[in-house]
Amino acid sequence: MEHNYYQLLEIGVRSTQAEIKAAYKKLALKYHPDVNQGSIEHEEKFKLILEAYQTLSDLARKDIYDMKLFYKAVGKSASGFTSGPDSAYRNVPRTRREKEDDEYKRRKSEREEYREFKGTSNLRKIDIHTVAIALLVLGTFIMISIWLGKIMNHWTAKKHLEKGDFVTALHFDDEYGEAYYARYLALKENQVNPKVLLQDINLAIRFSNEPKTNWMLDRAMLLLALDSVDACRNALLDLRNSDPNNDTVCFRLGEFYGLKMKEPKKALSYFDSALAIRSSYPGLLGRAESLYKLKRFSQALPAFSECISLNSSDRNLFFYRGSVYLALGDTQSACPDLNQALNMGAMEAKPLVDGFCNQPAE
Repeated sequence: MEHNYYQLLEIGVRSTQAEIKAAYKKLALKYHPDVNQGSIEHEEKFKLILEAYQTLSDLARKDIYDMKLFYKAVGKSASGFTSGPDSAYRNVPRTRREKEDDEYKRRKSEREEYREFKGTSNLRKIDIHTVAIALLVLGTFIMISIWLGKIMNHWTAKKHLEKGDFVTALHFDDEYGEAYYARYLALKENQVNPKVLLQDINLAIRFSNEPKTNWMLDRAMLLLALDSVDACRNALLDLRNSDPNNDTVCFRLGEFYGLKMKEPKKALSYFDSALAIRSSYPGLLGRAESLYKLKRFSQALPAFSECISLNSSDRNLFFYRGSVYLALGDTQSACPDLNQALNMGAMEAKPLVDGFCNQPAE
């Protein structure tokens, strides 16, 4: 870099591309060999001008050249003293950024002395383990805050549910199973569509830590109401396996097989299981009706008699027992029961009464 391209083109270091191009054209016309009758001196000058233009008109090459020129201007000489800047950089107005950089460099020693006086910054002492511990503490604090918030919301929801306000309870805790069950019961009283009821009972079971057996039974009966026979059967059998000593589950299975599936034999086995756990009138009635459908009349007779002793207002019981007496050939015992059923409004007993009880004595 023996020649300064800016000086060759007679321009400053901050000249624009347009100014560089204009300067080149001007000097090219002046030093072109054709204009100067093949002068070797002018030809060499023209080559230098062309080289300078090719470098400064290419922005990437110009940046590299400017950097080299600047460092040459401010670099130390071999004799040990700092030379002044190249003449191309003299008398050029300094920008604000350049002044700030110079001030920053000038006060470098002061900053180093201050650091030595204050010691190493605490920020520099932070390592990855400290950061990990801080993040762990922060995460734990956030989790505890969320947990406490959920506890407070659940406590508030519980208080509102105790007052019967399941709407506000669900507003505070939308995962409160008991609140969904309370809403299910309220909708059930208003005879809402079973599909809507099933949604609430499913949510109640989903958000309860220990779903109650009666909730599961309600769900099974809703499935039956929606004609989801297989789903109802599976739900009842799952309950039977999980709670084998629940007589209500056995009774519901007996009803399912007796009324829905028309399988009195299976129904009888579940009614017997229910009665083995706890004696109840519905279980006795289910057992008596199953025996009647199976035509096991000798066993059905005492079962209906026991039911009549517990509920003498049911006209169907007298009709069934009278029918059983007829099947066993005991017309004398059948007629009082059939007449009693007819008098109570069981019109299905009239053909039997007319056929067997109103015949003239021989």
